[in-house]
Amino acid sequence: MNALLNSFLDRAKECYELKELERLGLTPDLDQREQILTYICLLYKWNDTAGLIPESDESILFLRHFCDSLQPLLLFGFKKGATVLNLGASNGFPSIPIRIFRPDLSFVLQESDAEKSSFLKAVKNELEYENIEINEDEVSGLQKESKKFDYVISREYETLQNFSGVAKPLVASDGHMYTFKTDQFANELDFITNNKETDGIRISEIAEYDLGNQIMGLNLVSLELVH
Repeated sequence: MNALLNSFLDRAKECYELKELERLGLTPDLDQREQILTYICLLYKWNDTAGLIPESDESILFLRHFCDSLQPLLLFGFKKGATVLNLGASNGFPSIPIRIFRPDLSFVLQESDAEKSSFLKAVKNELEYENIEINEDEVSGLQKESKKFDYVISREYETLQNFSGVAKPLVASDGHMYTFKTDQFANELDFITNNKETDGIRISEIAEYDLGNQIMGLNLVSLELVH
């Protein structure tokens, strides 16, 4: 670990909760533990300038953000060697936690905010992740490239309609779009179901989960194209 991060290491160790990973069925090896601690140190180091985590969430950072980010991997999964696009990657959730446990995946982290994209570059460089690309374009720039991904994921979009509309041109024909519970969840599910033929997107799976018996009633949605 970079010596400049040592001043954040005690906080990172205090934040890290192995029991929560074991509760999810994950037992990180020493290298993965080092990656997790390094990532948390970087989050603390950059948080003041980049606004990565709300101050109110710092005490539950590991559970609310790191463990939550692993849910697409645990509940839905990713095929081996898949390509993953993280829209609005911001603080690296959910991609960085997933990458720690699935180094076979290739990621593009799209983030147009300069400060946040600089943070993501720092994470990539510090963890030496060659299979991660940081894309600083607006989403429209990605869409113009006509590149397709096996999975498009995000924790940042306010509505399912907004996310699915942006993700649709970027996902492969047999791919999936994963996103997390939104504010008007039930109404948005109904809208997508009622408009699946016109919009070309349908819900393939909904998973409800809790985090550590502390944060309850969360949801993850998998969407796919209608053919």
